Amino acid sequence: MNTFKKVCLFCSFTALLSGCATQRQFVSLPETVQKEITSTDAYVEDCKKEMQADVKSSNISTYVGGGLIPALIDCAVVDYRQDRANEAMVDIQKEIQSFDFNKNFTDKLMNTLQNTVWLKVAYIHSINQLDDKSIRALVNKTKSDSLLTAKLRYRLNPEFTVLTGTLYVELYPISPKIQKLVNCEDPLKTPIFKVNVSASASLPQVGEDIEDNAKLWAERHGTYLRSSLENICREILIRLEQTLKNPNHLPEED
Repeated sequence: MNTFKKVCLFCSFTALLSGCATQRQFVSLPETVQKEITSTDAYVEDCKKEMQADVKSSNISTYVGGGLIPALIDCAVVDYRQDRANEAMVDIQKEIQSFDFNKNFTDKLMNTLQNTVWLKVAYIHSINQLDDKSIRALVNKTKSDSLLTAKLRYRLNPEFTVLTGTLYVELYPISPKIQKLVNCEDPLKTPIFKVNVSASASLPQVGEDIEDNAKLWAERHGTYLRSSLENICREILIRLEQTLKNPNHLPEED
């Protein structure tokens, strides 16, 4: 990516952070809509065997009042931090490839969805990828009243001391009667229910930098990493089940 494009992307990202473009993490499902759902097709994305990591932003351009040179410096700093994080995660990525927690998590998630009475799941299936294009295709072929998608992501904080998993669940209006109830023109832009369910695990001991912390996650064939992911997935399923019991109200976390 050339320098000009990087600056443009950085400026756009900064504008999003400073404005009102953040997406809502919870969209409640009105009881009136819930009662009209007679069938739901559900798609669960296969767990990605890839760790992601957040990096700290650089705010030089903000401190000096903007300008091309400060923006370039910010881009360079963020690029360096991202490259360093990617290099530090090499051993973590190797260990994750050997983990086989996808089927266990997916099976339990599917069971939770099927046992949610108001969803009335008519069809549930695992799918390799859930993105805007694939979801659009599913929306176009679905015959049920609603379409549910669920995908899991996990990432490290900038210091590599905390691992967080988040399950993204969205329910889209498909049938004309449901779309009419919620005044929907585009299902993908107006989910009738949405919740991001998260759980975290922390390193029991902390190293001096991200390289040291990455080694702690990956040591002994990723023993602590594996147990952390299992505990995170277990907690996410518990919290999701609590939320689905009353989809028009987000339960308080402990």
